[in-house]
Amino acid sequence: MSEYEGFSLIYDAVMANYDYDEVFRWVKKVLGEREGLAILEMAMGTGKLTEKLTDLGTVMGFDRSEDMLMQAYGRLYKNPRAKWVKMDMRHFSFSTSFDLILCLCDGLNYLPTEADLLTSFKQVRAHLKEDGRFLFDLNTAARFREYGDLKEIRDEEGYFMTWQNHFDGRVNRYAITAFLEEEDGSYTRFDEVHDEYAYSIDTVENVLKEAGMKALAMYDGYSFSPATEKSKRISFVAGIDK
Repeated sequence: MSEYEGFSLIYDAVMANYDYDEVFRWVKKVLGEREGLAILEMAMGTGKLTEKLTDLGTVMGFDRSEDMLMQAYGRLYKNPRAKWVKMDMRHFSFSTSFDLILCLCDGLNYLPTEADLLTSFKQVRAHLKEDGRFLFDLNTAARFREYGDLKEIRDEEGYFMTWQNHFDGRVNRYAITAFLEEEDGSYTRFDEVHDEYAYSIDTVENVLKEAGMKALAMYDGYSFSPATEKSKRISFVAGIDK
């Protein structure tokens, strides 16, 4: 089974603790009073944040998972301010530039090497307007260490899932087995493995610089407190290095 093929069907339910309203409030505070923006959302997933971002302008979103985009379609197909396409974070290409480019909910953690991160950042730089902003977040090694060898079982309406976590100091692996209830009462099983990669603040800053950008601010999660070595999620505000 391909990545997110089965997980896409229960993604929103599993991620119910991810506060999209909080994230959107943070984005708006970063931007100030700017509206009518041309927005690009990387790794848009099921489109829950995309839907909110359309309050700020027109949104072009992309994801590499067709199955996640199918979920996004169900949410966004009536929204004239949203468009989406299947693309990869390292190789996306559009004929226009954007005021705001985002990659939130740890999408960039899925890139396995610094070279991949650099390739992605170079594409961002190529599509970002001179006064534009690039907002992204990353789960940190501190979060992955906290997870450790976590094992979790969820028995929810419509699905049963086991979630096993392992962090080796560089790669955090989520191994998921789930059983989805069908209309006839039977269950369909799927198994998926997701790897997220830890990057240090120094590495991210250096890669941004090499791509022609710089970090303007680094926050602890979706707050406005400075990020520290103990931060479990770091949210970056970046712009073009002039």
